[in-house]
Amino acid sequence: MHFREKSIWAKVNAKRLILVTTTHINRIMKVSVCIPTYNQANYIEQAIRSAVQQTVQPWEIIVFDDCSTDATPQVLERLVAEIPFLSVVYQKKNLGITANADASLRACTGDFIVKLDSDDYLSPEYVEKVGQLFAEYPDAGYIHTAVDEVDQHGKLLQEKRLFRKSGFQSSTDALKSTLKGYRVTANIIMYRRTALEKLNYLAGRSQHCFDYHLAASMCAAGYGNVYLDEILSSYRVWTDKFRSKRKYDEITGIRQVFEEVIEPAFSKQNWKSSAVKNSRTDFACQYANCLSWTVYNNDEKKALVSELHKLSSAPKARMFSWLYLNGFGNAMSILSDIQSIPRSIFKTVLLRFKMVGALRN
Repeated sequence: MHFREKSIWAKVNAKRLILVTTTHINRIMKVSVCIPTYNQANYIEQAIRSAVQQTVQPWEIIVFDDCSTDATPQVLERLVAEIPFLSVVYQKKNLGITANADASLRACTGDFIVKLDSDDYLSPEYVEKVGQLFAEYPDAGYIHTAVDEVDQHGKLLQEKRLFRKSGFQSSTDALKSTLKGYRVTANIIMYRRTALEKLNYLAGRSQHCFDYHLAASMCAAGYGNVYLDEILSSYRVWTDKFRSKRKYDEITGIRQVFEEVIEPAFSKQNWKSSAVKNSRTDFACQYANCLSWTVYNNDEKKALVSELHKLSSAPKARMFSWLYLNGFGNAMSILSDIQSIPRSIFKTVLLRFKMVGALRN
């Protein structure tokens, strides 16, 4: 029997999360928080304590340390002795971002899993407010929210919101939106564990685009998603040289998403392939700007050009690569900034209008 009674949340049984209906207790809903980490001694404690200090306490917090060489293990040992529902696994060898995240997700026993990077942190009501939405939307594979972007020192940079209302997005609409990329404000997500199990978690997904790959795979498998336009977490933005040099892997990962997920899914739906080709071209043009960066030597730029052409060999994409590679990067960036100004102004005004309307309601 399907019950549509209005649901409320209550903290009972040692503050574990329980869904209660107006007629009976439906069942215990366990929420896990998984935190994969590597060399984040300065931030890992803030991430863990943000999970501990929830208005509704999570069922478990699981940290997988990928052979950190800084003081991360010492910080974790101290916190494990203090927090009874915190578990830490120390990898025997460095697995890399995707494999370590995959292992941490698989270790979770909750019905729902929050994936939290170890330099980010949750607002106190994250688990309570996001968790209850899964009861309202049984077809949602994951839920995401607006975030605050902060720098390395915790200083607020900006609020990050999607150009989208709060609510459910069907798998069909979500699949179409994958042509524009990974449509979340940050990779701080609560997943339905059964959806992760169906998709074999992160197995086989690329090192730097596994989140995009997973989201595309979820909608291709029939899962929708829910966006909550409320700031419930903080995402740390980095600008160091090491992260700038990840562009080759990112381009490869995007191509993998298209070839392994988006193109087969569009073909299955009998949708036009021209939209997919145009999207690949747009991505190649967007990522061509890295060819003007001084962090890359000539051999690295040649490798980037080759990978960009694999993503799209369209004349437009090749022209953008040539322009950025041959010293026209500043002109291209100025042109891109000018073109983005009207869109940025319109988005800002509309988001503020939405916020004013929400306050009035």
